[in-house]
Amino acid sequence: MDNFLRTTFLYNTAESWLWFLGIIIIGFLFKRILSVLVSQIVYRMMKKETKSVPLADFVNLLRSPVEFLLALLIIYMALNEIIFPRKWRIIPFGKMRFSDFIDRTLDMLFVAGVTWLIIRLVRFFGLVYLQKAEVSESNKDRQLVPFFRDIIIVIIAFSSFFLILGFVFKQDVISLITGLGIGGVALALAARATLENLFASFTLFTEQPFIVGDAIELGTMVGTVEKVGFRSTRIRHVDGSLIVVPNQMLVSQSLNNISQRMERRHKFFIRLKLEASIQQIKEIIEEVQTIIDNHESISTGGRAKLDAIGDYSINILVVFMVTTADYWESKNIREEVNLAILNILEKKQVELAQPTTTLFGLTDDKNIDNDY
Repeated sequence: MDNFLRTTFLYNTAESWLWFLGIIIIGFLFKRILSVLVSQIVYRMMKKETKSVPLADFVNLLRSPVEFLLALLIIYMALNEIIFPRKWRIIPFGKMRFSDFIDRTLDMLFVAGVTWLIIRLVRFFGLVYLQKAEVSESNKDRQLVPFFRDIIIVIIAFSSFFLILGFVFKQDVISLITGLGIGGVALALAARATLENLFASFTLFTEQPFIVGDAIELGTMVGTVEKVGFRSTRIRHVDGSLIVVPNQMLVSQSLNNISQRMERRHKFFIRLKLEASIQQIKEIIEEVQTIIDNHESISTGGRAKLDAIGDYSINILVVFMVTTADYWESKNIREEVNLAILNILEKKQVELAQPTTTLFGLTDDKNIDNDY
């Protein structure tokens, strides 16, 4: 048995290879159990913040990055039991020694694993604070939490990148950052649109022309703000479609925050045929005015007036304010008014006017071209 253990294979004894395989096999057998145990310990350490989240959900969130880190630790412990000859080289990497290649790879994966774990925790806390924001009276936190969560994740990712360059590849990070500052002008020009949208997002958060949940009107588009991100804002259109608008567009043109107003204005014309009598017109105006005055969802001050006598119609102007900021509720009230007006016209036997066109043709047979 001793002779077998001392047998050399690939520059390592059989005993070293057995230790290597044993650590790998046992470690990966218990990796899942250890990852769950570590996640449970972290859950109890942050019990004050995690009490609103079930333990099973928290464990599922952390299990993957924790398993990844444990796998790296197991591989590192196993590799310490064997040695690699100095003559083993990795040719594509400038004849790098194989042992150095393994060390740098493990270090880089370790930094990536820790970054993955931290990002999962940041997303978890973002979810916790977002749940708290859902039950608060103000909608500002619902907008701020996702934004700052994304900022923190970007900072962590960039920090990990420079940590890998400095710690793993032994690069002068300070000089590299200085060099990036020299080339920053070219980079800024190449990413001009992205930077404009990023600065616009900061403008939206500082001035807050709207917050998540507000209904806004941008040009001909009307919808509800669902999320404000680094580059763009997601708006749910009134027809149900999701529209992604660059933040620069939101700060560079006029925007109407519908949620900040208490009323909606409606204005339209009732175009009657010229054959309508004066008495019929007066009665229609009076009854439309009565509808506006007596409707519980229409504020005082609405008017129905004879506006103009056109070429083909008599135009009655109708203007009123609806005491709601909701788009579809406002449309429902306008529908009620429109149906009531149609009932009045039907009762008065007055028809709506339509544009007419008269065609004039040649009637003299001598002027008709019959040559086809």
